[in-house]
Amino acid sequence: FLANAMLYAVFFMIAIFGFRRIRSEKAMQSSVLDHADSVSGKSRFSALLVICTGYLLGWVAYSQWSSTIASHTQELGISLGQYSVLWTVNGALIVFGQPLIGFFVKRFAESLKNQIVIGFVIFMMAYGILFGAERFPAFLAAMVVLTIGEMLVWPAVPTIANRLAPRGKEGFYQGFVNSMATGGRMIGPLFGGMLVDYFNMQLLLAVLLVLLLIAIGTAFLYDRKEKQLSAQSDA
Repeated sequence: FLANAMLYAVFFMIAIFGFRRIRSEKAMQSSVLDHADSVSGKSRFSALLVICTGYLLGWVAYSQWSSTIASHTQELGISLGQYSVLWTVNGALIVFGQPLIGFFVKRFAESLKNQIVIGFVIFMMAYGILFGAERFPAFLAAMVVLTIGEMLVWPAVPTIANRLAPRGKEGFYQGFVNSMATGGRMIGPLFGGMLVDYFNMQLLLAVLLVLLLIAIGTAFLYDRKEKQLSAQSDA
């Protein structure tokens, strides 16, 4: 806790002395109600709501790693040190794997929809590995796979929100994306914990796969809504 407090203090100093030359426009009070009478505004927010539903489900699944899966590893006799290594690998892959992910996105994921769909399929592969995981190497493999999916999905949704946001409402749309992620992190541990307590880990993993399938469906539904928005703009 002391180390965390010190890091926040360092960030505070960076914000005070490093950001003071950054120019910013006066913030606008944003609300989705500002566009309630606009067909375009309703369509844009509706598309955002669809893609963020899948985003929330993705976070429900992802949050299991710091809750139910963490407890599960302890029950299997995997040490706390080994569990901590999983998150070290996660962070290292995110930092050093960006160039490879960027190349993959340009080559194989021609749209944000494809990027999200591929990412959620990779998520499903990671949870599939966990079905038979009993030793540390299996959990390590699942974390590596999960991190690849994470690098595809998590940046794509805020990018979509930025595209959908009407001028001056970018902050509200990004805040809505963040609130959906927070909702997933809030619901996930309780939801997963109840399933494991009343049933077992295998059922939880099966339910997570279903949730991720639904998340993939929201990406396709969003794509349809985006095409409708493009048609309206052309008209």
